[in-house]
Amino acid sequence: MTAHNEQLEEKVLVSNPSLESEINAARINALELKLETLSIITESMWNMLKRESLDKPSVLKEEMAKVITARAKRDAVMINCEACHTEQRATQGCCSACGATLANADSISPFDY
Repeated sequence: MTAHNEQLEEKVLVSNPSLESEINAARINALELKLETLSIITESMWNMLKRESLDKPSVLKEEMAKVITARAKRDAVMINCEACHTEQRATQGCCSACGATLANADSISPFDY
């Protein structure tokens, strides 16, 4: 292997971790924003339930069981990433392999993340 080829290989090795790091940082930022949004939604909904006197723990547990079942069904739906063609859960929003936004990302509920 020539010195030039070794330098090119070294550049490739150095640049890939950087790109992966940037993708991961973007994913973390997106998740933090979604978490904050979900926290606001949850607190708002809880306040509404309290005002309507619907904050009984038994009713909440029943609804949680329904939500768990519904989420499991939604989470089972798979789609292919248009960028890298890997199979992904439709509720992810972005591809876990390449980081591309999945085609149905705009139609996903904030609760699916």
